[in-house]
Amino acid sequence: MAPEASPRGAARDAAATRRRILDAATAEFSAFGLAGGRTARIAATAAANQRMIYAYFGSKDGLFDAVLEHNILLVQKAVAFDVEDLPGYAQQVFDFYRTHPHLVRLELWQTLERPDAMDSLPLIKSALADKAAALGQAQAAGLVNAALPPEQLLAHILTLTHGHPMNAGDATTWTDEQRRALATGVAALTGQPVER
Repeated sequence: MAPEASPRGAARDAAATRRRILDAATAEFSAFGLAGGRTARIAATAAANQRMIYAYFGSKDGLFDAVLEHNILLVQKAVAFDVEDLPGYAQQVFDFYRTHPHLVRLELWQTLERPDAMDSLPLIKSALADKAAALGQAQAAGLVNAALPPEQLLAHILTLTHGHPMNAGDATTWTDEQRRALATGVAALTGQPVER
């Protein structure tokens, strides 16, 4: 008789399976969107039983939201929000997306298929609120132009960072000229100099 798996081992296996599903779903939804993505392909790619998708995420929509949240938080962890150098921050986000173009496609699908998702994902909503609050404090301290409310200023910075909608889907084609123009645009919005 085989020994029983320990609860700790089961937890590790569950975490590993969940991670494989998230990775497979990121690739699937980036390529095909929510409507075109198939849970059967995700399960096959993740080497997981399709039922596990519903056990961990509740639904295909729930999986899409989890993928979106997971990947946006990856960007936020990779690039520190620097209110003293917002042009530089925008360029670092630009660089991250340029090397991870599937994340831009994922966010485009989110905009098309689940436009209200950002308002319903607590971790994303909280992170954006924290950034807006930091901008408000920087505006009060005179570090950032206060012509726009902090929430609108943040939205403009992020919109510029993601690039023009006509080429946003293929971030690998983003150029250094666009990167420089992004910094110039953010500098104009914020009143901060372009430092690099």
